Amino acid sequence: MKNSRMFQLINEAIEEIEKYGSCESAYYILKYLANSQDNLCEEEVDYDITIDNLIFLSMNGKRTEKKYKLYVNAFFIYDILSSSLAVQNPLFTFRWGKLYFIYSPRIESHLKALVKNKFLYLTRSQVRLTQRGEEEMEGVKALLSKDYLRKINEKLKEIDRMKLKDLKIYIKNYLFTKS
Repeated sequence: MKNSRMFQLINEAIEEIEKYGSCESAYYILKYLANSQDNLCEEEVDYDITIDNLIFLSMNGKRTEKKYKLYVNAFFIYDILSSSLAVQNPLFTFRWGKLYFIYSPRIESHLKALVKNKFLYLTRSQVRLTQRGEEEMEGVKALLSKDYLRKINEKLKEIDRMKLKDLKIYIKNYLFTKS
């Protein structure tokens, strides 16, 4: 029981508070646990892609990315990879009236930790990689097969061409057709 999925998620919630300073992320993890119909007595999951890896992949191979697009990119990368790889759940929320209409408090808190560790710079509206961050991004991309990278690149190119208003419509349609 000690190496169960439930204890893994509880420890992730504690880590979100202690390491990343995000009570909101911990709350969503605990809420997920409370509402989960998964078998939480299963073994721990060894993640192929962590939240930090997801952030680096979401930079779309660029040195600078708009913050709202980073969230959108992360959402689609998570959707692509989670069907066949163990990806740490960012616990996305959707807030249609806001600039960050796809949001993850986990990604937000991890962005701040990556700033502290000098992997990136963060402004209100943009994320910019440092040299160290660029090297890390390349390392994360090397973890994935060419097929995954091709799928991700195709989706991110499609997203990159869209403006904010078009993205909101595209996401709504995507979510409603998926469910």
